Amino acid sequence: MSHPVLTVRPAALRTEADAVGDLLVEYMTWATGQLRATFGVDSPTDPSAMRAGLAEYATPASVLLVAVAESGELAGTGAVRTLEPGVAEIKRMYVRPAWRGQGVGSRLLDGLLDQAARLDASTIRLDTARFMADAQGMYQSRGFVRRDPYPGTEIPPHLQQYWYFFERTVTG
Repeated sequence: MSHPVLTVRPAALRTEADAVGDLLVEYMTWATGQLRATFGVDSPTDPSAMRAGLAEYATPASVLLVAVAESGELAGTGAVRTLEPGVAEIKRMYVRPAWRGQGVGSRLLDGLLDQAARLDASTIRLDTARFMADAQGMYQSRGFVRRDPYPGTEIPPHLQQYWYFFERTVTG
């Protein structure tokens, strides 16, 4: 299967903040709806707050990547942030529905793993809602294993039963 022509690169938040903010709101609106439909609970994150949170990924200890189609459309996004020295967390992985099944998520994840290495992380963690089975398979294909909730997760304790937590340790 041929993959679409796209580039995975750090978001240019000074010029792309509106488009990236729209993408993150789209993601969180979708995830909130899925969480409500699947488990009958609300998300710990307000979709409308996503734009305001972009600054969190404009620091030396974090990066937000975008997958950009040849047309300039943002096909997906993902972020990595440092939780503590040597430990990074992948957040906000999302591929727009029209781009799913074309390797975009894999390219984003590989880019995020490269960025985590740049941040000197030997341990990489992430959380994913239990209904995100495709994402879980992708994470496991990259060496992530399930673990208990970790310090620094944004998932409140009363909702953790609806999430899976993963970790990958890089040796070398």
